[in-house]
Amino acid sequence: MMQHLRRRYLFLAVVLLVVPSALFAQCGVERWSVKTGTDADASKVNLNSPSNTTIAALRTPAAPSPIPANNRVSPWETTEWVINATLTQFKLESDSDYHLVLKDASGLTMIAEIPSPSCVGAGSPFLAGIVNARNEFDARFTATTSFQTANIPVQIKGVGMFDFLHGQTGVAPNGIELHPVLDVIFNPGNTTPNFAVTASPTSVSVAQGGSKTTTISTTVSGGFNSAVSLSATGLPTGVTASFSPASIAAPGSGSSTLTFTASSTATAGTSTVTINASGGGISHSTTISLTVTSGGTTTQILGNPGFENGSASPAPWTVTAGVINNSTSEPPHAGAWDAWMDGYGATHTDTVLQTVTIPAGATAATLSFFLHIDSAETSTTTAFDTLTVQIRNSSGTVLSTLATFSNLNQTAGYQQKTFNLLSFKGQTIQILFTGVEDFTLQTSFVLDDVNLNVTQ
Repeated sequence: MMQHLRRRYLFLAVVLLVVPSALFAQCGVERWSVKTGTDADASKVNLNSPSNTTIAALRTPAAPSPIPANNRVSPWETTEWVINATLTQFKLESDSDYHLVLKDASGLTMIAEIPSPSCVGAGSPFLAGIVNARNEFDARFTATTSFQTANIPVQIKGVGMFDFLHGQTGVAPNGIELHPVLDVIFNPGNTTPNFAVTASPTSVSVAQGGSKTTTISTTVSGGFNSAVSLSATGLPTGVTASFSPASIAAPGSGSSTLTFTASSTATAGTSTVTINASGGGISHSTTISLTVTSGGTTTQILGNPGFENGSASPAPWTVTAGVINNSTSEPPHAGAWDAWMDGYGATHTDTVLQTVTIPAGATAATLSFFLHIDSAETSTTTAFDTLTVQIRNSSGTVLSTLATFSNLNQTAGYQQKTFNLLSFKGQTIQILFTGVEDFTLQTSFVLDDVNLNVTQ
């Protein structure tokens, strides 16, 4: 019997030695919502105007008494602070945070913490910054469960947070930390935060009654950490410009799709359109040469585009049962009806299909629709439920997959999606929407006002 017990203890000891410590990683508890931005006051934090400060200044205020569990103390916990200091030590904590010890020239210290992105709720406004800071740190160091020495100049951006004192290494007397850290610049020197904006292509031609797209991209430098808003000026009469998204989120480089839509009476000719980008007190612009060509007559050729014939008569759409909807739970974009695919929280597939012929003489053919996605899924990385938009020939062979949306694209309200179908002119095609939901946690794909505008 004793021999068996010895073998079990020996086996357990071996398991503890060889199983990676990551398997035992966990997330924090105390003030965790404040530390990761899922508290009720997270929206009060201004992430567009970072404030420069010092370790000495942050150590000055008295700690609140009591420290609120799930609310913030203004202005210390509602401000994104920027500190230039020396990173002296770091380690991986049991709550999966990276614990950073910062020191100024006078020897004063305080703590900064970078949470694990897996411990941050999907709704946190800090998530993108935390992912950014974690990646920046991992590119330079490998944190372990023991303190390591760094002694490197850094510029740290993060949100203030008062922690409970429990003998933390490097803790400020009042317990204030930068928690979470949203950006780390090693050896910052005299680097100035900045960004650049570009367009591709820089020349766009659109027919009257049609639409065309170009991509607007931003590239950040010097630790730039603000959202960049986009707008267009110099548009000719009858042409509108829409950005998706209208603002590129802080702190990373990113892109937005700019769609020019010309009415049937838009002024023909070539214009110079200026794309304006602003954020963090910095503004830049780039230009696009936009040519509007005479487009003839534009006609919307889909039948029952807003599903207003109701559930009893969805033709010429072919739909799965229960899709045509007039429930206030998922209201339409316009009118009284829409197409509500999935949303059951169980394994399910819904389809919406219409067959149409694009005339051979078309000079423009633009498919557009309004889409609303809401979901109970919380993942920010995995597409559990999907909506695929495809073009098939009359035999059902897929000619093109225009887009795939998922629970990762959930957003409030409807968003218009636009696609160029001119390459299918002279063909009879099927426009197919397929919503696929997995076995748990609902995702609803709500479709309305599907139009195919053809100019000839």
